[in-house]
Amino acid sequence: MKKHLIILLYSVLFIVTSCRNDDENIENKNQINFQLIGKGNLIGNYVNPQNTIITNSIQWNNFLNQIDSTTYQTSASFITTYIDFNEFIVIVVVDETYPSGGHSIEITKIEEYPKYITINVEKSLKGNVTSFITQPYHIVKIPKTAKSLIFN
Repeated sequence: MKKHLIILLYSVLFIVTSCRNDDENIENKNQINFQLIGKGNLIGNYVNPQNTIITNSIQWNNFLNQIDSTTYQTSASFITTYIDFNEFIVIVVVDETYPSGGHSIEITKIEEYPKYITINVEKSLKGNVTSFITQPYHIVKIPKTAKSLIFN
């Protein structure tokens, strides 16, 4: 009987400790304010769908060259193309291509936890408004971090 009581006590202690850690993670969650670089649809110069973290100027310039490889200079519509990678990282979300317009993708929030950062991404469709192929994208920057980034 004493043995069963000790097992029960350890089980309860484990459950209480586990719940407390989950509560601490919720309480230690902070919103990260992100700055828009560009959002819209690639037209004519499509790239592989991706959720990418860009941490240096070589990666950034390669991405810019890729999206500007045709007559459509997508990066010309960006708020900025200069990124100080000593202070920031870039988060790039590019959806798949669609046979019509009206599709969008959006980074809705970025939350920091003690050991990682989550990036919440949502897709939407607001009617087939155009008859040409489009590919939604959303690009933002956040302060540089060493934490793992997880896309949701």
